[in-house]
Amino acid sequence: MRTLAICLAGVLLAIAPGSAQQAADLALLPKIRSEGLDRSKVLETFDHLTTVIGPRLTNSPAHKRSIAWVQQTLRGYGLANVHAEPFRFGRGWTLDRVSLEMLEPRYMPLIGYAKGWSPSTAGRLVGTPVWMPGLEPGAVKAKTGFLRGAIVLTSPIQDYAIRADRPPASGDLKPPSPAPARPPQLTPERLVALKAEGVGVLLEPNIGEHGTVFVTGRDMGENGVPSIVLASEHYNLVAKMVQQGLPVKLAVDLQATFDESTANTENVIAEIPGTDPALKGEVVMVGAHLDSWHTGTGGTDNADGVSTAMEALRILQTLGVKPKRTIRVALWAGEEQGLLGSKAWVDAHLTGDAHKAERDALSVYFNLDNGYPPVTGFYMEGNQPALEIVQRWLKPVADLGVTRTTPGHIGATDHLSFLAAGVPGFQAVQEYVDYDVRTHHTNMDTAERIAPGALKQASVVMATVLYQAAMRPEPFPRPA
Repeated sequence: MRTLAICLAGVLLAIAPGSAQQAADLALLPKIRSEGLDRSKVLETFDHLTTVIGPRLTNSPAHKRSIAWVQQTLRGYGLANVHAEPFRFGRGWTLDRVSLEMLEPRYMPLIGYAKGWSPSTAGRLVGTPVWMPGLEPGAVKAKTGFLRGAIVLTSPIQDYAIRADRPPASGDLKPPSPAPARPPQLTPERLVALKAEGVGVLLEPNIGEHGTVFVTGRDMGENGVPSIVLASEHYNLVAKMVQQGLPVKLAVDLQATFDESTANTENVIAEIPGTDPALKGEVVMVGAHLDSWHTGTGGTDNADGVSTAMEALRILQTLGVKPKRTIRVALWAGEEQGLLGSKAWVDAHLTGDAHKAERDALSVYFNLDNGYPPVTGFYMEGNQPALEIVQRWLKPVADLGVTRTTPGHIGATDHLSFLAAGVPGFQAVQEYVDYDVRTHHTNMDTAERIAPGALKQASVVMATVLYQAAMRPEPFPRPA
């Protein structure tokens, strides 16, 4: 009873009585909570994305399956205008096999993962690794004629590691000062030189610890060289053995498939149409990115965000909500390669004089990405009028832990595409414990990182915010 009293007190604070619409809002918000907590479908969505489909590297076969599946699921909820919008991305890539072994001076399997879009090795490579710490141009030149088919260690002994998560609600990660030296980067120029030498495979150290391996990658086209990221502890062991002149022999086999059937990938869009004659052309939007990296299963980055966004609309649709404004969900592709999906959508719908009307009609955009549930507020990007509005909207769910809405900024995710177009865009404040050091772009980004109750909480919070944004009579404050 105490929890219900707190909830109703929050609703009363958020919505002043005095109109039929306000009374309807007062009655609906507890129903959103009940539907999202007691009859949730969010765990089914999350499990399908992480367990059944798995990692969803942009334009890979698994990513294409996820695009088809979420459309089918959104149609099953009864949402309107469910469709995929294509944009140019590039070729797809699938890792078929990777194995790393130390054969001498003793046998030991090594922990490592291929970088995204790495070419295959020429079968199983066996040999003594060549240590070229720093990949200085002089070092490559000194090995001219001796690197064909070689297994090359690219960096010095690795002492850099991400060892701290950002504080709660702190926004962008601030590196220590002075920041420790990161391992040398494989620049396009270095790759061209190594490709010309016919290097067999590059072994790079990792920036994590304890077997957690951070892996990303990009398509280097004809300059691509087979590349693998090793656990730092294993990389250092091999490098020390080479440094000390021990008889080291490794075996490496990396096989991958490029898909060049199409250069396009797709964003998925669906909505609950607005019903108010004066406001139904306006849009309230929530988004998350469907793509993930290929080493984990994309649990915290970003199956949790996708599941939350989908569940928020399912809750509202199931309750038969008739919003004044249209409520839209967008599931982006290519976020991990540079916010490509949201940028493409914004360019096609919001950018330039030709899209002024559609841009003016987009009331507000909310994003779910950085960190993982529960949702405890939003980063309000210095928009003080919007901050005050969102704080009122969140009072009905304050007892669920939603107490960290901040005027601050956070980067590196899809709300930035909307801010660049002059549309209010806000990322949710979420949890960072073991995110920066353990799950973000790593092999440990799996379903186990997410608490089921936190996913339900996030869905209720997002549905609560979307409903109130869709019913607000006045326009939403634009960015300065």
